Amino acid sequence: MAQHWLIRWTDELMRLTQDLTQEQAADFVRRVYAAGHEAGIAEAAAEARRERE
Repeated sequence: MAQHWLIRWTDELMRLTQDLTQEQAADFVRRVYAAGHEAGIAEAAAEARRERE
């Protein structure tokens, strides 16, 4: 069974840093994911507008 993306990237972040708690790392991963998701939606909308012009 594949590991959930949040757990996978939280664990990876915690391996790279020594001073984050699991909660802090998970919060950061969630915020980065949400920002990327929002940016992807905005980029797709901008592309759709360009195609209509």
